[in-house]
Amino acid sequence: MNGTSEVITVYAPRRIDLCTAPFLAKDLDEKLQAGVSLVLDLSQTRFIDPPSTDVLIQGILKARQRRARLSLQKVAPQVKVVLELAGVLQFFRRK
Repeated sequence: MNGTSEVITVYAPRRIDLCTAPFLAKDLDEKLQAGVSLVLDLSQTRFIDPPSTDVLIQGILKARQRRARLSLQKVAPQVKVVLELAGVLQFFRRK
């Protein structure tokens, strides 16, 4: 790369729960590569269960290990509350 990073947007599902979280985790894992700025768009997400916030924690850890960036975009208030209570929101760059 020539000093600029590739920006990739991943659109999260309407619900992030035990059924959908593994698919989101796989998508993040595939796209988090060195030099990539990955934006997780939560504009359609209206629910996230607390155990599924682990997918986001693992995403931020992988991003750091792989020298990539992971940020959140368009977080709905009800999702933001869950992320704050789970203690994960502080680790993300929000757009």
